[in-house]
Amino acid sequence: MNQKQAEALGDELRDLITARTGLRGKEIVCPREKSEMTPCVARDGGMCVVEDSYGNPICVGCETFIKNRVTEEKARL
Repeated sequence: MNQKQAEALGDELRDLITARTGLRGKEIVCPREKSEMTPCVARDGGMCVVEDSYGNPICVGCETFIKNRVTEEKARL
């Protein structure tokens, strides 16, 4: 997966969370975040996506697998 695709996946996750909760930006509190200052893909989208050593897109803040979170959010719709 290239960086552009990974960022799009992060944006998709953010948008799914926003659609489900109605919350935006700093209103979103991720249960995995280290602090409210930690960058979070749930709040900030694709700009917080990096790749782990295997090339999987993860959140820079908590290192959760983005694909797993997108699957979970889609199941909640």
